[in-house]
Amino acid sequence: MGLHGDGGGPAAGAGPWRSGGLCGSVAVFAAVAAVFTLTLPRSLPGGDSGELITAAHELGVAHPPGYPLFTLVANLAITLFPFGSVAYRVNLLCGLFGAVAASLLFFTVFRLSGSRAGGILAAGVFSFSRLTWQWSIAAEVFSLNNLFVGLLMALTVRFEEATAAKERSKIAAIGAFSCGLSLCNQHTIVLYVLCIIPWILFRLLKEKELTLSLLLKLALAFSAGLLPYVYLPVSSYLSHARWTWGDQTTLRGFLTHFLREEYGTFSLAKSEVGSSASTVLLSQIINMKTELSFNIQALAVWANVCLPRKWSDSGCRAMRWWPFSLALVWPRLCLRRAECSAGMGFGTWSGCQRPSSLLIKCTQTTVRRQQRAVAAISSNHLNTSSPLQHRQ
Repeated sequence: MGLHGDGGGPAAGAGPWRSGGLCGSVAVFAAVAAVFTLTLPRSLPGGDSGELITAAHELGVAHPPGYPLFTLVANLAITLFPFGSVAYRVNLLCGLFGAVAASLLFFTVFRLSGSRAGGILAAGVFSFSRLTWQWSIAAEVFSLNNLFVGLLMALTVRFEEATAAKERSKIAAIGAFSCGLSLCNQHTIVLYVLCIIPWILFRLLKEKELTLSLLLKLALAFSAGLLPYVYLPVSSYLSHARWTWGDQTTLRGFLTHFLREEYGTFSLAKSEVGSSASTVLLSQIINMKTELSFNIQALAVWANVCLPRKWSDSGCRAMRWWPFSLALVWPRLCLRRAECSAGMGFGTWSGCQRPSSLLIKCTQTTVRRQQRAVAAISSNHLNTSSPLQHRQ
């Protein structure tokens, strides 16, 4: 087990796509996309969806921090998808984002454990948990955020597997660009970025590959990822949208929007149950009972205990698991907004043990518990036309 699961040999000994990895990722994407598509609301969901759809359709500016990447991609989807209402097209796009996130999670677990069943279990547990399913079928920024979390986790695994300095440099540059681009969507991703960047720099330093030229290359790649923010002052200047938020044509106006000053720049840790870390943590522990089946939580904890022990070359074992551990625990300590993507960590951990005998039972238990909730959500979406409710 460990790195030798029911899917093959050690992860580090395989090529970029271990045999069955690409096919498995495509299959997971297709299955999750099919389920999400069948449960999509046909009209306008509640919450911020109406504002985000309007901003995308008219190329306006959404509430802080503006979500330029989501706005531009959603506008492209509205143009390219030849069917359904404008709201349905953006809902569909978000469902596809969620399916890509699931396939990236499958890839991550498959590379870590060598187990196809483990990858399927992880992707299924994550995708069909209540919060993930609910926000993956609505026009919201959360599924795109989940996609970026999955991408960063997959890139981290590929970086760890890389055996050549040139390959590590290339993956680090792609990761730096992805980190910058992810911040053009939802700022809560910074909780993950701050876990991964120090680990990458530590690994490069340990391999004596962290040069000034490489640092400059990574900084430029990160900055290039932030380019979609140029859209905010351009949209505000052209003023084509009938509805837009604020004025970003001045530096002060841009920074106010980008830094979310109207909400509070550092208010990511706020919660409806209070702001203290202990209060939020207790709330998250209680909420986990409704988000995941008990057997899935137990399997995740057991995997976390057992898998590091199975790693044969344990010289840097703690540092290998450090970004994954923080990426799971830190957001749950900070805010409810990161619950969907934090669930990806539970999916990863639960999939990293040999799960052949548990896969069907665990997945069926989880899906059964969520089907009723999602059916009710989908039914409500069809009949709901809620006023815009701006969340942070």
